[in-house]
Amino acid sequence: MPVDLRLMRYVIAVAEAGSFEAAAERLHMTQPPLSRQIRDLERELGVDLFHRRPTRLTEAGRVFVEEARDVLASAEQAVERTRRAAGVDHGAVRVGYTVTTAFDEMPKLFAAMRARHPGIRVEAREAWDAELIAAATDGELDVLLGRHLAVPPTWLSAVLRREEFVVVVGAGHRLAGRDRVSLREFRGETLRFFPRRFAPLYHDEVLAGLRGTGEEFDIWENPLPGLRNLNLSLSDSGYMLLPRSLEGRLPGGIACLPLTDRLPPVELRLSWGRNPSPAATALVRTARRLARREGWTAAPPAQDRTSSTDP
Repeated sequence: MPVDLRLMRYVIAVAEAGSFEAAAERLHMTQPPLSRQIRDLERELGVDLFHRRPTRLTEAGRVFVEEARDVLASAEQAVERTRRAAGVDHGAVRVGYTVTTAFDEMPKLFAAMRARHPGIRVEAREAWDAELIAAATDGELDVLLGRHLAVPPTWLSAVLRREEFVVVVGAGHRLAGRDRVSLREFRGETLRFFPRRFAPLYHDEVLAGLRGTGEEFDIWENPLPGLRNLNLSLSDSGYMLLPRSLEGRLPGGIACLPLTDRLPPVELRLSWGRNPSPAATALVRTARRLARREGWTAAPPAQDRTSSTDP
């Protein structure tokens, strides 16, 4: 019997998310119709794909997911080859990305584009948030990649990654050897931060999260901001907050400590203008595929500002 590709995606989403509720959020639908459609599929197949309570794959379900991934990959490849044959896989896309994405996400996205769309030229531009927003507003960029970017109001966006903050201190800091810390343990110390003018929304989101803990924090604006200068920023005392994914990509002499405080997560978003070019559309689709492959979207994303006509 033929199986709709959409149903294959549904089954894979449940398997990856670990529950029907989380998968429904990821798929931007409600849970009852998702459960009903997978139940109908199981009846047609004559097998159970999932154990319920807790949700986990049966042996038949594991085989189905493995085969479904291969089928979806082949379908995507067919689409890409068709587009190339029609001359769609060409042109250039201008991407602006922020400092925190320069170590992991942007290099991986660039490599994924080169592998899937070798005919499309990616023109990348690294800068602080305010500069990227100005460039996008002036029509100089097609796509933006960053955390808490105040993109133009007409742009669309999708969450690619959501993660926790960690505290970053110098290796000689009194708390550097701890497995986990709370923000109250940094009373009397100074938060090292970049000047607000560089990334206003990111700056405000971090401070709002800190204020939500009920603690008060002294802030020092680093005259030489940037992740490549952390040793200078933290050479004597103080601390910083950074996305957890940057752990292991920082210079030596730095310690990253998980927090016991429940701060709002930091979101990585991909944003693009309405009516994107074929090259920009290819990049958006590649970024979403990359996020799934890397497991960045394992947690249910927030409601994206997208529409049915998005890439």
